[in-house]
Amino acid sequence: MIKFNSKKILLPYDFSKNADKALNHAAFMAAFLKGDLYLLHVIGKSETLDIILPVLKIKNNKELVKILSDQLEIVSNKIKKEYGLKVKTIVSSGNITSEIVNVANEQNIDLIIMGTQGSGSNNDLFLGSNAYRLITKSEIPVMTIKEKSSKKGYKNILLPIDLSDHSRQKVNYAISVAKAFKAKVSILGLYNENERNDKFKLEVITNQIEKLCAKSKISYECFIDKTAHRVSKTISFAKKHKADLIITMTDQKSDSQFGILNNYDHQLVHTSNIPVISIPPEQLGDLTQTESPGIPF
Repeated sequence: MIKFNSKKILLPYDFSKNADKALNHAAFMAAFLKGDLYLLHVIGKSETLDIILPVLKIKNNKELVKILSDQLEIVSNKIKKEYGLKVKTIVSSGNITSEIVNVANEQNIDLIIMGTQGSGSNNDLFLGSNAYRLITKSEIPVMTIKEKSSKKGYKNILLPIDLSDHSRQKVNYAISVAKAFKAKVSILGLYNENERNDKFKLEVITNQIEKLCAKSKISYECFIDKTAHRVSKTISFAKKHKADLIITMTDQKSDSQFGILNNYDHQLVHTSNIPVISIPPEQLGDLTQTESPGIPF
């Protein structure tokens, strides 16, 4: 079962303003939770050959890596001084999302934090589609940041729950995050018109989540609502209840009737102005097995 851990946080960094928004967020989280921060710059192969080398009149890739490593070290030193962190810098080249995943695996990263400007971005690294590809490829949680936060930490964590197979696997993760930041968990049970006869199942599930929160001494509130637009409902609920973090599950079965893998999570990452943590589902076989007998998480 994936649990919240923050000993090693990886931030893909491309020196853009959007990357700086994510950098400050990642640096605070690493410092608050006493973890280490890894800064990664990935050089796209086509970008290297066609753009960077000719413009900067650099003769080879080795020279480019040295220049970027020096620039990344400047950023690293600034963060070290401001947050008192251990920061490691890495420059890699290749396919952007594949390299991020490879480095995360090699360094035993616990959480990836990256900037995204959603569907309107023109930046190669932070296109919504690239963020989506990273989320679907990564075997560890990915936090996406679109806007710079005016506050530090989290006070209200939104936990959307539906009737999809893997939805409940994020519960213990959310509770662990809430414990770390002394935050409240807002449980939002969502179902559509076709699922109205199964509403009672959602009530059972959310009731069990409430019991887990109470057992963990976590403040919580719970709502169940019918909606034809899960993403819109999630976003409007987050705004109304002043949530500052959303935790979701990249359940590839959740919207299969539309022919789109993980459509809910994809749209949520594109749309949300507050941070979203996307957790990959674990293939457990029996999804009702858990550390706590009788609780389907």
